[in-house]
Amino acid sequence: MMSVEPIAGDGASEDGAAQKPRRSVQGIVVSASMSKTLVVKTERLVQHSKYRKYVRKHTKYYAHDEMGEAAVGDLVEIETCRPISKLKRWKLKSIMKMAPRDYAPSPQEMAREVVEDGEE
Repeated sequence: MMSVEPIAGDGASEDGAAQKPRRSVQGIVVSASMSKTLVVKTERLVQHSKYRKYVRKHTKYYAHDEMGEAAVGDLVEIETCRPISKLKRWKLKSIMKMAPRDYAPSPQEMAREVVEDGEE
């Protein structure tokens, strides 16, 4: 799931040259153990050239997460940026769906708490 969005501004920089639109990709965080770095895995279906069967392929991207917001299992959107390190050329754009956290109550627990508060 890739999308191309224009960079903020009117499409032209101060020197008059047009900037390339930034590429964005959605994927699942598979590792968040490094400081300010995520490993995001994206999957795609590709048709085999000989057998015409669809094969699932994946790519792992290293993305910059300045605030350390994302955790393993989150569905995130990342976008291209300037090279930050040897492998990091992506940055976290948004967290689309959060995975359950160990320290956070589940939605069912939150619903029970709201119901219990309403009964009192």
